[in-house]
Amino acid sequence: MNRIVLIFFILVLFQTNLFADPFSDLLKDDFEAGQTLLIKNSVFQKLGGKSKDPKVIEITKNTIPWAIMEGLAPETIADLIVNQYYVSLSGMRFTESEDAIPILSKQKLSEKDFVLVSLFVKETDQAGIREEVRNVFLSTVLKSRWDGFSILAGGRALIAGKYVGIPENRLASRILSLFPTKGANSAFEKTDSAFRQAIFFNPANDRYTLASDLLSQLRSLHSGTKSKSLDSWTSSIATARSLDGSLNSAGDVVIGDRPKFGFEENIPEPPLVPEIEPDAPVIPVKAEWEVLQSSNLNKVVREWLGTPYYWGGTSKKGVDCSGFTFSSLTDARVGVPTKIVPRVGNGQAKVGNNVSRENLKAGDLIFFSASPNQSKITHVGLVISDKEFAHASSTRGVVIDKISIKWWVDRYVTSRRVFKKVNP
Repeated sequence: MNRIVLIFFILVLFQTNLFADPFSDLLKDDFEAGQTLLIKNSVFQKLGGKSKDPKVIEITKNTIPWAIMEGLAPETIADLIVNQYYVSLSGMRFTESEDAIPILSKQKLSEKDFVLVSLFVKETDQAGIREEVRNVFLSTVLKSRWDGFSILAGGRALIAGKYVGIPENRLASRILSLFPTKGANSAFEKTDSAFRQAIFFNPANDRYTLASDLLSQLRSLHSGTKSKSLDSWTSSIATARSLDGSLNSAGDVVIGDRPKFGFEENIPEPPLVPEIEPDAPVIPVKAEWEVLQSSNLNKVVREWLGTPYYWGGTSKKGVDCSGFTFSSLTDARVGVPTKIVPRVGNGQAKVGNNVSRENLKAGDLIFFSASPNQSKITHVGLVISDKEFAHASSTRGVVIDKISIKWWVDRYVTSRRVFKKVNP
């Protein structure tokens, strides 16, 4: 009898501990019991006792909306939580690195490379590098298997080049052709030489002071990240973030404000992303595009279904969420002028007029946020009826979903009306 009572007590205690576990509590509303256990065990296996760090709980909370939006598998979710933990130890906030989740969740990167690429995203964003250039550059170097150090160095060259007035799109092409792909395992002099050559480095010109500072920190980082100690290499990366004020200055630069240095003619063509700098479009008479034929829109969208996700892409070989909405709206059968629709989601959220979620029509743009900052747009879709919208998912490609699905309702930010009238 006593043995039965003891067993019962242990079972009750086990259940109490299970449901008192904040990690499991965070997951249980969105994942099945087996998935929750798999995620929890995988995180514990990789972090050990550190999995009880309050930072891990907070990161898990922030990761769940992204995991649901991107349709990530439990193993991938666990990897993402672990990698974001290392990002936090390197001094970055979740909101500074989360924009890379759609692409990084599809990559098999080491912890160091994940953190270095996250720093690349944070710095290029802070310095105002055009998002469409940054995204295609990152997709290209990941496909080419660059390591995290070379990616960060390439991003810093983009920043330094922007500061002296080199067009970002063409500079990206130079960096791709000059930089070593495995900078962490190569002598730093190779990266240093490629960096200087890419931006036409001139030590006599004070506009290159930022480039000198970035190179100096890259040299320290190159040495510091070789350590196998978690505390040592995360500390090295945290130290490399001390130029935030200078990055803000670079972010204030608008190409065209800087004087010409005479090297523009030496930058090779074609640019990295030719479709983001199109020839001047033929703008139709307003009445021709501001009245939407929903049947035409549906034909266009159906042709995109199943297109794989590619960060920075705008073609049927691969497309991201804002690339899909941009390409669909500017399709000749829909007819919105390319100058009307920005390439990236934040810009698209300013197009047309605001419209409520309850009054959506075909052709409207609908925006969502997976970020802890609920005003920050992280995803955009194209409404095709009052009940459905099409969008590019990082795991499913271009698909159609119901507007009424709870997750989309909970994460809805805003919607915009592009067309004045919609016909069948």
